[in-house]
Amino acid sequence: MKVGQWLSRVASALTVCLMAVTATAQNRPPAGNAPPNLPPMPMFTPTPNDTLISPEVAPDGRVTFRLYAPRAAEVTVTGEVAPGFGQPLKLTKDERGVWTGTSAALTPGAYRYTFVVDGVSVVDPKNRETSASQSSVSSLVEVSSTGGDFQADRPGIPHGAVSVVYYPSPALGQRRMRIYTPPGYRKGHAYPVLYLIHGGGDSDESWSTVGRAGFILDNLIADGRAKPMIVVMPFGGVGARSAPMTSDPDQDPFTQDLLQGIIPYVEKNYDVSARPENRALAGLSMGGIQTLNIGLTHLDRFRYLGVFSSGWFPSDLQAFETKYGNTLGSTNTPPKLFWMAYGETDIARPQAEKVLQMFDRHGFKYVSERTEGGHTWINWRRYLNEFAPLLFR
Repeated sequence: MKVGQWLSRVASALTVCLMAVTATAQNRPPAGNAPPNLPPMPMFTPTPNDTLISPEVAPDGRVTFRLYAPRAAEVTVTGEVAPGFGQPLKLTKDERGVWTGTSAALTPGAYRYTFVVDGVSVVDPKNRETSASQSSVSSLVEVSSTGGDFQADRPGIPHGAVSVVYYPSPALGQRRMRIYTPPGYRKGHAYPVLYLIHGGGDSDESWSTVGRAGFILDNLIADGRAKPMIVVMPFGGVGARSAPMTSDPDQDPFTQDLLQGIIPYVEKNYDVSARPENRALAGLSMGGIQTLNIGLTHLDRFRYLGVFSSGWFPSDLQAFETKYGNTLGSTNTPPKLFWMAYGETDIARPQAEKVLQMFDRHGFKYVSERTEGGHTWINWRRYLNEFAPLLFR
């Protein structure tokens, strides 16, 4: 191409560009129609909260908590991580407005906690893990051992799933529960079922969060110690309409909820066995009394019963024995296993031991264990880990 031809083409291209710019300028709306001036975008000033880490678990099990609250006058941490019952962990504030405090070394497990900021309880805003009770939400921190333990999220093993399930209850209307399905859950296989009830004040969420039920079953199944099973974790509390701590199962609408709502729903919508030999019932504290009330009066429906840190109060125990005691030792359908455990310093220990004495009077067979510790999730997770391998054998 000659130089003259090249220059001509360049000139033509520049002319086209100039025409396009001129047309754009001519098509602009007049100044009177221009949108009003918008305020400038706000400039966010960085704060220590942007990079704050809380909670932070040390290798020795100590947990450090941090909260950015520069205008607060006092911040503490309450819950299972505190140094003692009713004794909050006090935090101190630095010049940046960050409050910091470190717990004592904690044994492996999951722990609930909340910040109390000038008298107001709040969850840890830097922690996404929570555990809800009937009336509040707490933050949740996991302390793991170096090599992992029975409740840890162990890498490299198959995991099951925990689902939130809504179901119609003939006794209570629309209700909610959590259901664990084991790794490899598949259609066409009749799985056994454990119905696992929480304690007073807690919710259907408790066993799968602070209780670590899904991880405990994952680990047991992976190690070949427990049979693959479905675990149903219902909402045992029904408010003022219920009297779950008495010895009369008819005074607790949860009895009908379990028998007429939950079990039929599970057996219709999941591949489970409906045989009593493949059905277990267990609970802690309040849920333990519900297990006693429902399980012992429906031995034809549950062949495995587990009671953790629980037992009737004296007057209720006497009422139950008067009404049902003579049938316990003479029943034609004794459970394959009745398993009870409680802690050395457990507030439920006196009631639990009185229940066992009543069983002895009527020749009712059981297995019991007294462990260290008290009325805590540390023990209840341990009890589930010991009870589940005994089921459906």
